[in-house]
Amino acid sequence: MAAALTTLAETLGGKVLSDSAVTNSVVANPITGGGTIYHLEFDNTMNAAVTYLKIYEQTSVTLGTTQPSLVIKAAASTKEYLSIPTGMVLDTGASYIATTTASNASGSPSAPSNACSLAFIYT
Repeated sequence: MAAALTTLAETLGGKVLSDSAVTNSVVANPITGGGTIYHLEFDNTMNAAVTYLKIYEQTSVTLGTTQPSLVIKAAASTKEYLSIPTGMVLDTGASYIATTTASNASGSPSAPSNACSLAFIYT
């Protein structure tokens, strides 16, 4: 896994999670103990197809059963940015996945042609 955490010195208060290898494999609980997401960047610039980032308020995800808390659709060859001024609270932890499958299908969802990048600021 290519996830890395950075502590910020400013009053934004938090940390940055960066992952340069987001694909159709669930990344389970990269931020232990939960947190609140304030800003998110999802990079789909290396793909010629729409890709969906799915974030779950769960430390463990069963695809097809666990419903995502947030789904972000990134058009082909684009980056998507999301700012959440009051924050998205993830009390129990978080997991995420990138897939070209819009639905919450069970099994192994379709992978993007190339890995996507994800970064979010959280406390």
